Amino acid sequence: MSNSQDVKDPIREEILGGARDLFERFGFKKTTMEDIARQIGKSKSALYYYYKTKEEIFEAVVLNEIATTQAQVAEIVNQESSAAKKFQVLFTSMLEGVKQKANKFSIFKSDMYENHFLFENIVEKRDSYIEEMLKDILILGISQREVKMMNNAEMSLWARIVNLTLKALSNKIFLEDKYHLSGDQLNFLADTFFNGVRS
Repeated sequence: MSNSQDVKDPIREEILGGARDLFERFGFKKTTMEDIARQIGKSKSALYYYYKTKEEIFEAVVLNEIATTQAQVAEIVNQESSAAKKFQVLFTSMLEGVKQKANKFSIFKSDMYENHFLFENIVEKRDSYIEEMLKDILILGISQREVKMMNNAEMSLWARIVNLTLKALSNKIFLEDKYHLSGDQLNFLADTFFNGVRS
């Protein structure tokens, strides 16, 4: 039940909105199902009808945040015509988005250390979406002769490595307050990756 489409249901939207407010203020560990029910003025039984556990609610909240970020990035990417620019925008926008989320959800940092497996399960669900976007950029680049000819296995490998790099950098940026990459540094990294497949 807990996916990014849940927000289309008014009751689920209310639950996730209330839960998101509590998670932002108190974190995952300190927020209870009772707190969420009280926040939205509903009984626990009504809450359990939609979500069986706090973990399900948390997953839905985070997946909705991810879906929102993905939609924003896709909109920006689609405004560009060249594969090189699309990739640069995708790469830099994803990491800039993490910076913003790190400030908004700073309370989650201790939760991530203590419940790393929960975040890993959630993040895995975004992998295929990002990697498909990356492969679409390669296909466009090949058609426009910006990117050298590659077979599907090579495109999948490149997309996987880029995605793993994005995840590693995202974790570093989110968890470590002093870790910072400037816009120029992000552009340099994006260019480095794209130059490896440039024709």
